[in-house]
Amino acid sequence: MATALAAALAVTACAEPAGEPAGEPAMGPTTGPVPPPAALPVGWRWESYGGIEVGVPAEFGYDNGSQRLGQWCVGQPRANPGSPPVVGRPGIATAAGCPESVDVADTGPVVSLERELGDSPDGVTRSGDRTTVRLRGVAVIVQVGEELRERIAGTVRVVDSVDHHGCPVRHAVTENPAYRPVRAPAGDAITSVSACRYPLGVDDTIISSLRLDGAAAQQALATVRAEPVGGGPDEPQTCAAEVSYGDEVVVLLAGGGEIVMRYSGCDHRGFDDGRTVRRLGPATAKLFLTGANTVFAGAGVAPLPGE
Repeated sequence: MATALAAALAVTACAEPAGEPAGEPAMGPTTGPVPPPAALPVGWRWESYGGIEVGVPAEFGYDNGSQRLGQWCVGQPRANPGSPPVVGRPGIATAAGCPESVDVADTGPVVSLERELGDSPDGVTRSGDRTTVRLRGVAVIVQVGEELRERIAGTVRVVDSVDHHGCPVRHAVTENPAYRPVRAPAGDAITSVSACRYPLGVDDTIISSLRLDGAAAQQALATVRAEPVGGGPDEPQTCAAEVSYGDEVVVLLAGGGEIVMRYSGCDHRGFDDGRTVRRLGPATAKLFLTGANTVFAGAGVAPLPGE
């Protein structure tokens, strides 16, 4: 995240030096091609990231995947009895320097989504309690119990156009941070709001998404429209102009129109429907920055401007 969000972090250090992965089988990891995706079982949900979707059981929560896997040796053990399984989303992690572990007893059950570094080919790698599916530049790390591991890995699929929440995999805002909607959402007949989260300036595919339906969608949009006109709160003096839009944005799709929600930079914050920019109220913003769209920093949730 940009400076405004990163300021909340407290950098910690781990006493353990980096070393060989814990729980690594003597024979080493095995690799193979990515199989065709399986149908999603009843009671599961889709998770979207970078043009890839993976299915997980509905009871999975959310956590900072970078922290969960990379800093597992810091603080409370992740695999305490009763620790809930989570979908790990990329976030700012504390500089702990934990050795990599492919043992679910260290990390707890986690399905982590992240960009694949380097030029690793598409395929499946299995090592210890971890199965990693690499597809189109995304790594889906499935580190859960044996019973679920291959079932989850088997759901991984490519999404070329629109994800399961109705969000385009690619949006013009990623290449133009100053993008303004052409059309605002219709004033009535709102049946759903899709909140589509995108990166700015680096990658060009979706980070995550969620959708509100029915009365929840109508109430959320009404809350946005009740925010004061004028945008902000801004602090342009705290960062350079070239990074003032931040590193990510949420685009709200509703009623045939769009609202761009800017929150990660030091300037241009607010809800912009192409005609009016309204203030970024933290409580209102959190309606769309929850669940899969949660912004993580270290071991917690990144604070929003004004909190």
